[in-house]
Amino acid sequence: MKRTFTVIGLGAFGSTVARELARLGNDVLGIDLDPAHVNDIADDITQAVVADARNEDTLRDLGVQDCDAVVIAIGEDLEANILATLTVKNMPKPEVWAKALNHNHHRILHKLGADHIVHPEHEMGLRLAHAMMYPEVVDYISLGHDLFTVEVRVSEKLAGQTVASLNLTERGVQLLLVKHQREMLTALPGDYVFRLGDQMVMAGPLDNLRSISGNL
Repeated sequence: MKRTFTVIGLGAFGSTVARELARLGNDVLGIDLDPAHVNDIADDITQAVVADARNEDTLRDLGVQDCDAVVIAIGEDLEANILATLTVKNMPKPEVWAKALNHNHHRILHKLGADHIVHPEHEMGLRLAHAMMYPEVVDYISLGHDLFTVEVRVSEKLAGQTVASLNLTERGVQLLLVKHQREMLTALPGDYVFRLGDQMVMAGPLDNLRSISGNL
């Protein structure tokens, strides 16, 4: 279903979000004070404008109040980031996703009522560290409370072993599914034999998943 989004701040992070939302078939309005940023993305999203997002009247003239969600992606000007977040939060409809620059900024955004607060540099750093430590890990998602889902590539060491031989349940981990070529296999029997190229999707506490991922 097509949705409407506004991305305020069209630097590296904001422009990436805006382009991907547009690629997924949504209407996307991009706002930035820098004409160069606006020109760079103008052909890739629905509308890109040079405007001051701290001004509520300006945002309302652009129809921001009618969007489904607004991404505050201003990355260098802390004051502008906070004021834009406050301005959009005064609008009843849009859900607000705000980029935090540091821990104290996160606390301010939380106090302002931002619906979602993201730390892209911090999160990318975590992903890079995990990828370096566990090269077989394809991706992972935090479920909160130290629970994660993780997608692991079946290595030569694991190929030929069965589900039962891994004792995943006893190790506090649940196997959700296995991707085999173009198939998604669920409710796998204990005698299923892993093949090179399979990808396992597991869920459990982070420490348990780390222990297993490091031995696959």
